[in-house]
Amino acid sequence: MGNAVSCTPSIISGGGAVKVVFPNGNIQMYTKSVKAADLMVENPGQFVCDSGGLKVGFRVHGLTADEELERRRLYFLLPMELLYSVLTEEEMSCLSCKADKALKHASFNIGKILPVFNEFCIFPFEAKSPPQNAVNDGAKDSVVVRFSKQRSWKPALETIVES
Repeated sequence: MGNAVSCTPSIISGGGAVKVVFPNGNIQMYTKSVKAADLMVENPGQFVCDSGGLKVGFRVHGLTADEELERRRLYFLLPMELLYSVLTEEEMSCLSCKADKALKHASFNIGKILPVFNEFCIFPFEAKSPPQNAVNDGAKDSVVVRFSKQRSWKPALETIVES
């Protein structure tokens, strides 16, 4: 019942921070208020998306430019090609893994921030590769796997509400 001085940073003791995951996997925290327009001006060709609104099989909605980002929330900066597209399981697992790596690197607990994303991260992070000294003598057929960068298009089967 008096004044006290605290040595804890404002991120821990205060109202939290806004966390934004960039497409390259980096995370940036904002302790002051920031609007979606500020991030979109700094990163042209990308939009801001709330992680809580991402669901497989549903359209990806972005925030409006004048919307202020809420503290203690995680947001993604995504390329404009994903705006209003239907989110696939592969994209969700990719976003989940990016967020997981970024938050672990920043020493945050992923379970508190993204409890749903843990269910979607199916693939392990450890990629196994052949030893460096292994020589392909041609006796065994090497399998080449190619991945397409194009997304398969599926129409969204959502109910259109008429007023």
